[in-house]
Amino acid sequence: MENSNQSDPVALELDAEQAARWLDLVPPPRLIDVRELAELHSGIVSGAIHIPLREIPSIVSPGSHPHLSRPISCDENVLIYCAKGIRSYEAMHWLRQQGYQRCASLRGGIEAWNGADLPLAAGPGSDHLNRDDQERYARHLTIPEVGEEGQAKLLSGRVLVIGGGGLGSPAALYLAAAGVGHITIADDDVVELSNLQRQVLYRTDQIGHSKAEAAAKTLSALNPTIEIVAFPERVTGANAPHLIGDHDVVLDGADNFETRFMINDLCVAQQTAVVHGSVYRFEGQLTVFDPARGGPCLRCLHPQSPAEGSCASCAEAGVLGVMPGIIGTIQAAETIKILLGQGDSMRGRLLLIDALKGSFRQIEIPKRPDCLSCGHYRG
Repeated sequence: MENSNQSDPVALELDAEQAARWLDLVPPPRLIDVRELAELHSGIVSGAIHIPLREIPSIVSPGSHPHLSRPISCDENVLIYCAKGIRSYEAMHWLRQQGYQRCASLRGGIEAWNGADLPLAAGPGSDHLNRDDQERYARHLTIPEVGEEGQAKLLSGRVLVIGGGGLGSPAALYLAAAGVGHITIADDDVVELSNLQRQVLYRTDQIGHSKAEAAAKTLSALNPTIEIVAFPERVTGANAPHLIGDHDVVLDGADNFETRFMINDLCVAQQTAVVHGSVYRFEGQLTVFDPARGGPCLRCLHPQSPAEGSCASCAEAGVLGVMPGIIGTIQAAETIKILLGQGDSMRGRLLLIDALKGSFRQIEIPKRPDCLSCGHYRG
């Protein structure tokens, strides 16, 4: 197609077919993608220059934008696109105010381009995930702290969930949905009718079935692309070292002090983070024990394990059904943050929630230099 008359007016917006014809001009318009980097995994229009919306003003500055091989002149044709056409319209409008009267926005954005079956080139990082993964984790991929690289970290992550009960149920569901690549569910118990008030992994027709195996079936149905391993045995001093050593993070949903303290001591020795949670009636608490990275451990908070029977069990004291859901999902969030290496961990802080009062508060957990378990860590 021959070059158009530069005196011809340029519409504010072009639909996908009009834009494709415009790109066939010789020379073609300057093509600018104003999406965020994390959005480019879905593909780009061939020849596009990536300049996020917030950086558009830089292209009219004397030094121009580093992604531009040469400055854009006011009399050049410029086509701008984004995901849906909203940001590109904003960029086009601003550039027109600066004198770029031959600037147009792609109406409907990359979605309209796709809908018209027009070709796309591979975007940065698109080789990390297949097409189904890109769609499954699309809402992660647009988060700057996750994106393609972060999702790849989650898919390579390995989490051991000890206890498939009230805490383990919601935590495991969200870890599986998030795409944590390997999840082991360790629980030697079977599903009981009284579990169903809070243990959302299970159904009435699974009463009497192994919790670990029933959980694995549910999680695999939710996300068949990841590996779910059922460990339908009690976690003991004999098998725990190997279990912990094979995972990046341990999510502690155990229902007794003996197991919790054993997990703590072994994770301290193996430099593995523990995401700890517990619930009681209307209350819940959560923290991350990670001495290898400067935090305290469980024995810094409780130097000695309470004697079994000294505290009422869930069966004896009761628990509001939603409390494990609240704490368990926060445990999942902390686990994901650790795998991503993003955000501020709850390491060294204890979150206390009282649903009856509607209160959330945090207290610091000091690291004890004389701690029998983690005192040798000086971080």
